Amino acid sequence: MKYDIAVIGGGPAGVSAAITASSKGRRVVLFEAHGFSPRLRSVAQITDYMGIPDVSGSELMDIFVDHLRRTDTEVVEEKVVSLKEVDEGFLIDTPHGSYDADSVVLATGISRSDLLPGEKEFLGRGVSYCAKIDAANFSGKRVAAIATVPDAMEEVEILAENCEHVYFFPRYSGFIPPKNKNITVVLESPSEITGTDKVTGLHTDSDYLNVQAVFMFRATDPLNSFLPGLQIRGRSVYVDDQAQTNIEGVFAGGDCTGQPWQCNRAAGQGQKAALSAIRYLGKRDEGISY
Repeated sequence: MKYDIAVIGGGPAGVSAAITASSKGRRVVLFEAHGFSPRLRSVAQITDYMGIPDVSGSELMDIFVDHLRRTDTEVVEEKVVSLKEVDEGFLIDTPHGSYDADSVVLATGISRSDLLPGEKEFLGRGVSYCAKIDAANFSGKRVAAIATVPDAMEEVEILAENCEHVYFFPRYSGFIPPKNKNITVVLESPSEITGTDKVTGLHTDSDYLNVQAVFMFRATDPLNSFLPGLQIRGRSVYVDDQAQTNIEGVFAGGDCTGQPWQCNRAAGQGQKAALSAIRYLGKRDEGISY
């Protein structure tokens, strides 16, 4: 099935975009891999959301998600690991499937991670964001896995099953050392991915590891890591006053477009991004009212 609009992110902006687009009769798929906005759910009390003067972030997010599930939006609770322009649309890959869409709304929230030097340059040439998709490509080889979230352990174990050896960099507190004999835990900080045409190594603060791939596991990846060419200003996606990015057919709203990081603003920007996507599609779909 081909979708009119793919929404990436399930916070206030993404849910608002999906509800808006679905209410206009568009075929919508929404991707959310982390329980619908852990950041908002961590807020104990919200007093300035219009119409709901005193509510916790988790309660408010539950209200949003309940509304979403009353629409015809397809919800895919998986992380997007690749977003590619194909023909006049986009191909979205998750660890378990591929999806086609004519337009995209980015609503991924704030990325608190910087790209590791060499990460962007070797993306697709030894740098990967998904073991479920790419581990088999490095069967019998030595790889590194850099994780900032505990739920990456499933992917690290997939690497251990396929690869000769895994150098595991746990970049979060409270990790439990894996029992696999071919996993080495490295507590130093990774500093640079190097290679020629493909990845050949990873530098740490005081060492060099000969590896053929580096797998990055984060809750939120910098958007230009999986959508090359996307214009970024600082840590934010650049959009015009209609929520259009520099890539035709790709729109953005919410915290990923910059401050202020407020729930009201995010929901409004998600709606704007969806309406702009609908106008964009309307220009292509002659005779369809929007």
